[in-house]
Parts: sequence; structure tokens; C-alpha cells
Amino acid sequence: MSVEVSYNIAIKTSAAYKDAETNASVFLNLVSNDGTDSTGYLEIDNFWKNDFERGEIDKFQLKTKNVGLPLVVGIKIVHQRVRKDTWYCDYVEIDFDGKKAFYPVYDWIEDELHVTKAEAILPQNSSNYIRHMRRAEVERNKHDYAWLPTPTQNDLAWGLPRYLNAARYVNLPLFFKRIEAREVDRDKNDMDIQLDTLGVLQNVSTDPIDELSDYHNLYRRQFTDRQATNYIDNWDTDKRMGQQVLTGISPLQVSQCRELPDYFNVKNSDVIALLGENTTLEEQMKAGKCYIVDFNEKFKTLPRNVHLATKEPLHCPNAVGLFHVNAKGDFLPIAIQLVPGDRDYLFTPADSKDDWLLAKMYFRTAESSLHEWDSHLFSTHVIMEPFSIALFRCFPRCHPLYKMLRPHLQTVVAINTDGRVGLIAPGSATNGTVAIASAPSQRYLFKNITMDDLDIEKRLKKQGIDDPKLLPNFHYRDDAIALWRIMKTYVRNMICHYYKTDEDVCNDNELQDFAKDVVHNGLGWQDGNSHGMPDEITTVEKLIEICHSLMFTSSAQHAAVNFGQYETYRFVPNCPLSMRLPPHSKGEATTQRILQSLPDAQIALIGIGLAYTLSAFLEGEEAYLGEYPDRHFNEPEIFKIREEYRSELKEAGEKMRKRNEGLEHPYTWLYPDRVPNYIAI
Repeated sequence: MSVEVSYNIAIKTSAAYKDAETNASVFLNLVSNDGTDSTGYLEIDNFWKNDFERGEIDKFQLKTKNVGLPLVVGIKIVHQRVRKDTWYCDYVEIDFDGKKAFYPVYDWIEDELHVTKAEAILPQNSSNYIRHMRRAEVERNKHDYAWLPTPTQNDLAWGLPRYLNAARYVNLPLFFKRIEAREVDRDKNDMDIQLDTLGVLQNVSTDPIDELSDYHNLYRRQFTDRQATNYIDNWDTDKRMGQQVLTGISPLQVSQCRELPDYFNVKNSDVIALLGENTTLEEQMKAGKCYIVDFNEKFKTLPRNVHLATKEPLHCPNAVGLFHVNAKGDFLPIAIQLVPGDRDYLFTPADSKDDWLLAKMYFRTAESSLHEWDSHLFSTHVIMEPFSIALFRCFPRCHPLYKMLRPHLQTVVAINTDGRVGLIAPGSATNGTVAIASAPSQRYLFKNITMDDLDIEKRLKKQGIDDPKLLPNFHYRDDAIALWRIMKTYVRNMICHYYKTDEDVCNDNELQDFAKDVVHNGLGWQDGNSHGMPDEITTVEKLIEICHSLMFTSSAQHAAVNFGQYETYRFVPNCPLSMRLPPHSKGEATTQRILQSLPDAQIALIGIGLAYTLSAFLEGEEAYLGEYPDRHFNEPEIFKIREEYRSELKEAGEKMRKRNEGLEHPYTWLYPDRVPNYIAI
């Protein structure tokens, strides 16, 4: 008969999720290090104490046979009621014979779950017992996290990256649900916006919009907690408009212009007075001082939405804008064409004040549509979703890539599921506010994106906007590159700790399964287009490149295009989401025409409310770059790598703040301590 020994066990129930606690009976099975022996399932319970309450750490002493310090802990709950219970367990910690082991869970337990020690391990280095356990976990994940059945042409999902088989948020597996604080914050914001909007609309009915300054009243009466910045000061000047185009919330729309498109009918005589002495447009383009923002190719085939209430068409031109970097380093608009191929719709600062101001408003309307549907929604949210789903389908929780990428990819599924109802679906409030129709734009963007577009260094170089000497004061580029390089060092150090050679990558069957799942089920389900994602990863460098792009896009890139939305959109004339009239031709603009063209109070308020919600941090709950509150790793080497990562991020943030001290309009959206690890909202 074996001698009984004592195991001291601590178990943490999550504080983050509603209903995380359980009244079910909890059983543990401790499995020996070689997998050949176990204690069998034994109930753990403190007599006369209500264990497993939300946010509590419960301690137990379990007397059982000696299996050594366990490699695996099996956790099982047995329901006491007719209604099935659930429990969100953060971790199990075991102290035995002077040694401790940590077993990360961070998941809902609905019946039974097996977890290993926190030390990550590749599948090819696992024992037969662990390999069997990993396979069983992946099989269960693929069952629970099933892809949407193959869409047909009438489905919203047609032509888009594939997503989970969950039509609405309530249909999602528990694993992808939001923490309670974010759920409460979301509901509160929705309610506040609805009440504030009703109040403002009542005021507008008696105090209508008669001049541009009246648009201030739409947000000054709302959202009074965010009125501290001067972001929209001088919004109507060319310098401020250029700054926002270059360093605003959609900075990757700009490209260097070496040659004008055929449909952009700018002549040297139109702009020569704006270029400085003794030079021409051709010479400035050749010198790399001219930049273009061209919406024509993307917008010319995309349908427009209709007004949410009136059902009148909303307007957004296929605008093209030419910008010039002057001798002072200012990025200035010098020509805007609202109807490509027609010089009657070509405007420069030499035109009347009203003509030029309205042309800039129409240009900014095009910019806002592309921002919402491309820079923000598609190029961060939508394109990350298939990677998230495949990650949690194909990797067991003991895999190092699961542990490394989970903090960056878990949240996007819930947000996107809501977004398909509230943003993309025809007839949604957003589609009645933003001029360009969402779903067609998403399909267009999906056809053309590649993995290289997620590589910020490659993207900047491809668009000719990587040189600080030619394009100064491009603060997004400078800050993004700083974070990109710091993050790449971190990802390289993490991956190379586990993958020593290319052979290690090739032999990781779970990694190869992930790549195939992304390519064939997530991205290429319809036409086989992998968008540059390999279905077999064969080198350490390629693995670093992919993981780095996913991590950066989900954190820094999303922050750059998301958290400045309220600043940008709150004063509607600064950057309208749609216009009510078609573009004006030369000489048609007046103050009255401008007011008739801009959004009315109803759709303006919807846009302001959307921007307010999307720009909100969940104060006290976010995990920012370098912060990993959930302990998935336990290796000292990983702790050291992360400490070095945090140190480099802190130094980068200090440099950004020092630069910003001298700027009238500081660029703050990539401060590392204000960049969430994930797509937060």
C-alpha cells in the first residue's frame, strides 16, 4: 500500500468575468512527470467555506498517493444543479516536497480540462503522454471553435476572411467573451450616447445649425469628459489639414508622387506659385517632395450608402489630393480633384476661400470612409480574425506560440462579431452615417491585401514615405518604426528560445496545422488566394516575420488608427463621414452650400457617438505593451526577455514625450504605455 503524502494547492478564480465563480464540486487529478501514474480524480473542498468565489484564491491540502510534483493537472467539475454550471479558473499552484509548480488555466471549465506546468514545450519535444493530451485538446478546440460553414453569394461573409460559426455575440464560445468590465463599459457608453443624442437633437430642433461653429454644440453638450485637447484648433488652415492627413488616424494613405495619374488633371501652372522660387511641379516630384492621396481606384466601383432617416444618397467623391513638403517641412495640400478627369472639379488654394474649404471637406470625407473601412476595420480587426481563430483551434495551451500570441489575439473575435451586426451589415446605423458601403469595401480590400501590407517597414518603403529627410514631421512613421523594431527584437528572442533551427520549425506539426488552417479555411476558402501567407512555415525567420506582424497589427497599428477617432471626428466640418450633396464644381461653393453639404445633426451625432465609443480606453483594466498580467510562462529566460522588452519600450516612450514637448499638436497615439496589447475595442 502506497504511503500518502500532502500536496499544498492554491487555486485562483478569476475576478474579471461575470459568473466566474462556481457552486459545482471541483476535482483534481495529479499526473506524474512521466505520465505513467496519477492520483485519480479527488474532490477538493474546504469544509464550511464557500470555495471558488470570484477573485478568490482558495488553498487546500490534498492527501493522496505520491506521484511527485505533477506534470499535468486534470480539473473536473461535477454539477450540483439541473442547470449546467461553469467556472473560470485562472491558475493552479502546487507546493510539494519543497518545490513549487505553476499551472496556467485562464479559461472556462465546463466539464473537464487538463493543463501542464507553465513551462512551454514544442510538440516534438513532448512525451507520448503529453502528445496524446495535446492532440485531444486540439481536437476539442476544433469542435468548439468551428469555422463558419462555407458562405454563399447572398451571405454577408461572402468574399471576406472566414470567421467563427457564431452569428451574434451571444452565440460565441465562452472563451471569446469579453471581461465584465468591458461589457459594463460598453453598455454604459451605448446608453449615455443614446440619451445624450436625444437631448442634443431636441436642442437642435429649436437651435438649428446655421453656421460652422454650431457643430461644436453637438459634442460640447455631449461627452464632457474629453474636452481637454486643442487637436482641432486651426482645423480649416492648410497646414493643420496637411498635418492631420500625414500624422492623423489614417497615415498610410499617403504615397510619394513621382508621376501624376492620367485622371488627375493638375498642371504646373495650377500650383507653381505654391512650390517656392525657381522650381516646377515636375522638378519637385523628381526631388521626392510631392505626395499623393488617391481614392479613385478604391472608390470608383464601391456603392454609396443612404441617409439613415431620409434615405437620400450620401456622397463621397473619388477624390485625389496632391501635397507638397515646403522649405519649412510643412506638409501642405496644393491641389484636390473631386471628380477625376474633369478640371471643373479641380481646386487649389488659389480658388475662392469657400471653394477651397469645401473641396478640403470633401477630400476629408473620402479620407474618413477609407479610414473607417480600411485603415481601422479591415486592416486591423478583420484581417486579424482568421489568425486568432486558427491560433486557438490549432495550438494547445502549452505551446509557446499560444502563450506568446494569446494576449494579442484573443479579444478581436468578440469585437468583430458585434461589428458584423452594427457596422458591416446593410442597414446598420454606421452604414447610414458613413458614405461608402461597408461590406463591398471589405470585399474589395480583401482581394488586394497581402501579408507584406502588415509589415510596416515594407509598407512605408513601398509607398515612398520612409525617408525622414524627404518627409519630415511624420511622427506616426517615426514612432511606429521604433515600436516595430523593439517588438521584432522581443519576438525574435522569444521564438529563438524555443526554435533553435529551421528543422525545429518544420517539425512542429501544430504550427504547420495552424498555417494550413489560416490559409485554407481562414483566407483562401473561396478562391485559394493565400494573400502571401504560406501554408507551410519552414524557417525561423519566416515564423518571426509572421508572429511579429500579427503582434504589431493587433497592438500598435490598431492603436494608431483607433484612439484618435474622437479627436478627429467630434467637430464634423474637420472630417465629415459623409456629405449630403454631390461635390461642387469651381465657383459653386458658398457658406450656404457648405452647410447644405455637411451632415445634418442626426447622422453627425451618430458619427460623434461612434468615434467617442471607439476611442475609449478601459481605464484600470487595459494591459499595455510589455504588460502581461496573466502568467502563461514560467521560464526565467522568458521573464528576462520580457524585462528587456519593457525597458526598451519605456526608453522609446520617453523619447516620444521629449519630442512632443516642442510640438503644438503632440503625437501621442503610440506612447507604449497607452498602446493596448490587443485590439481593445
